[in-house]
Amino acid sequence: MKLEPLIEEFFASGRIAALSVDPNELHAFRIAGKRLRYSIEILDPNGGAKVLLRLKEVQTQLGDMHDAFVAEEFLRGLPKLSPAARRVSTELHARGMDLIERFQRTWRRRFGKRTEKAWITWARQADQ
Repeated sequence: MKLEPLIEEFFASGRIAALSVDPNELHAFRIAGKRLRYSIEILDPNGGAKVLLRLKEVQTQLGDMHDAFVAEEFLRGLPKLSPAARRVSTELHARGMDLIERFQRTWRRRFGKRTEKAWITWARQADQ
């Protein structure tokens, strides 16, 4: 298995995900990122330490986002909500949206062309 194509796929998917506000699309990107993360952990865990830190940061944000929306959906699916439960559901939705914005800022700030190029250069060396 080679890391370079996984990194290229990660960045291509990430550019699309960073424009999305659909929790399901963002969760799918998080899952796709796991494939890269696990591959790095197996193939080059020490050399990929910086890459792994950034991957984990994005995966944590998107995982927390997913949890907020799943909990919101669960509450809304209950037959009768108390006023307090409705407030919690609304707060969970707002938290999920905030985490989407946080992911988008993180992506723009930490996953630009320069980072992509550096990761591909590193991957080529690790793949040899």
